[in-house]
Amino acid sequence: MRHRCPRCSFGSLRPARGTYVRRIGLRVITVPNFALWRCDACGYSRYDSAALARVDLLLGPEIDSLDEPGEMFPKASDGPAARGPRRWPG
Repeated sequence: MRHRCPRCSFGSLRPARGTYVRRIGLRVITVPNFALWRCDACGYSRYDSAALARVDLLLGPEIDSLDEPGEMFPKASDGPAARGPRRWPG
């Protein structure tokens, strides 16, 4: 079965391997040697849908729990900037 390239409509999509990169919240996830389809004419690539389903299964339905902004970035009300300049008794 031949799969035409959606970009150039000339080439065929062939199985290949590449790196999957995804940003979730403040973290970047990379998976080397990931299954994808690449056009033999223009180089367009698309991730394999079955491999994407496996990644979603591994990450779980609650991917928002990976986002932890409170730990990495303190609130503006915390620290000396919230209190204003330090007043020295004079």
